Amino acid sequence: MEKEYVVYQSKSKQVGLSLLGLLMVLVSLVLLLIGITEAEYWFLGIGIISFLFFGACEIYIVKQVFLGKKLVVLSKVGFNDYSSALATKDKVILWDDVKKIENKDMLNQSFVSVYLKNPEEFLSDLSSFQRKAIAANVKMGFGEINITLQSAKKCTNDQLIERMHSFIDSSGNNSL
Repeated sequence: MEKEYVVYQSKSKQVGLSLLGLLMVLVSLVLLLIGITEAEYWFLGIGIISFLFFGACEIYIVKQVFLGKKLVVLSKVGFNDYSSALATKDKVILWDDVKKIENKDMLNQSFVSVYLKNPEEFLSDLSSFQRKAIAANVKMGFGEINITLQSAKKCTNDQLIERMHSFIDSSGNNSL
């Protein structure tokens, strides 16, 4: 059994997203220039706000292309989720704390949904934004942790679930 399994973000998907972001930056720049040349404050305001927003997003996306962002890291003791804004990042979720793992769908997007044995204990360490968003997900029937592999490189939800189960089995936790 391997010591660690890492799912990385696909660079080609990130480059495509970066090109779309560049288009949005250019459209924002056009709006900004129209606002300046025509003295249209409405265009100027929208141009400034959108240029700042899409420019910051573009910088972040380009940075991710070169860094090779990790989405999920599985280890012998547990896993780390870096796949979304609600991700637990550097907080290790122990295999002993996992109750169930399943594939869930919502609005044409599928997730690896992880249900925990003691969700209250897990939630207490998170920010209030994360707690509220996770509570909303749980009310909709999802687990406390939802991993999205939409931008993953060479890994499907089913493959990740299979790997997670093999790590759980090798850790001695066969309660799933």
